[in-house]
Amino acid sequence: MSGPVSPPGAPRSVRIVRRWGDPFDAEAAESNPAAAEPEDVAILNRMFYDSSVDIGGVVRIGSRTYVCTKVGWRIAPRM
Repeated sequence: MSGPVSPPGAPRSVRIVRRWGDPFDAEAAESNPAAAEPEDVAILNRMFYDSSVDIGGVVRIGSRTYVCTKVGWRIAPRM
């Protein structure tokens, strides 16, 4: 799943869709592809470590949507 590529340093839309969710739903997403965009991963990890989101949280960055799982950030299933 790939979306449009922003030039380096371009402003990006970041939106918390859900701060936390059902741990069982998050566990089901653990087999989804991992977040691979380095800039996205940095934003997502910062949001987790500053407690903006928790396990099961869903974050949309640009055209990509991610879910926080115990094994890291994964591409979210279509919502």
